[in-house]
Amino acid sequence: MDNTNLDIDEIYNALQKHAYADIPFPLDRSQIEEAVQAFFKFLEEPENIKTHIDFTIAPLHRRGDVGFKHRDPNEDIYNDSKEFFHFHPAVFEECSDFLEQNPTVNDFMLKAKIIWDLAYKAVQKTLETLEPKFPGVCDKVFDTDRIHLQLRFLKYHWQNSGKYLAKPHYDAGSFTLAIAESCSGLRIGTSPETLKAVEHKDSNAIFMLSSNYQKVIDTDQLSAAWHDVIQLDETLIDKPFSRWAVVAFVDAHGVEALSRTETHKGYRYLD
Repeated sequence: MDNTNLDIDEIYNALQKHAYADIPFPLDRSQIEEAVQAFFKFLEEPENIKTHIDFTIAPLHRRGDVGFKHRDPNEDIYNDSKEFFHFHPAVFEECSDFLEQNPTVNDFMLKAKIIWDLAYKAVQKTLETLEPKFPGVCDKVFDTDRIHLQLRFLKYHWQNSGKYLAKPHYDAGSFTLAIAESCSGLRIGTSPETLKAVEHKDSNAIFMLSSNYQKVIDTDQLSAAWHDVIQLDETLIDKPFSRWAVVAFVDAHGVEALSRTETHKGYRYLD
């Protein structure tokens, strides 16, 4: 990825107006879909295999956990239904013996790392581009032995068309990179009242500001991205899943995440 692909004014103006910006992400869709299929294969593994990987790279962050999670609408404050896995390359250090003994899991990890590596480069180049306007922004994320970048693979379960697959919220952390999704449904705004549908562009990812962005970018001229995901396709009734997505969460090191009540508090305006 080359810095010539990025323009500081274009990125800043997009963030100021929309709380997100399209940035280059030159990875073939087929490679992303291969990783997603590996994720789906992983989900077929026994529960003790799926849940074996479980550690954190950043205790201060809600996005510091590595491993599998299942969210049930009857048991979680988010009231949504999904399965997801947080990947970080530290898994190869922490769980090397386990991966060697479980080829399906290992295959998923290897395919995930290809996407993680490009997400690392994409976020790094974006912050380097913003560096002249916000000195030190890159080091606040990358000057650490273990960068706090988690790659999330998501499988959403079907809900009634028009209902929320992901409730409106601000992401915990500093930045979010929406890399790919199986279908439309993502909406982003600078506030609950300004949500608009967003479409992924080929060979691009969506770089969003998250709830702690001001601890990295020292300005009050920008806004965190308020966003949700809605179900648009009624034909997905009774299908195994309604949507998949691949997203990277990025945190500055040494920064404590906001509580869930803070990152989701604006949802009351949309009830």
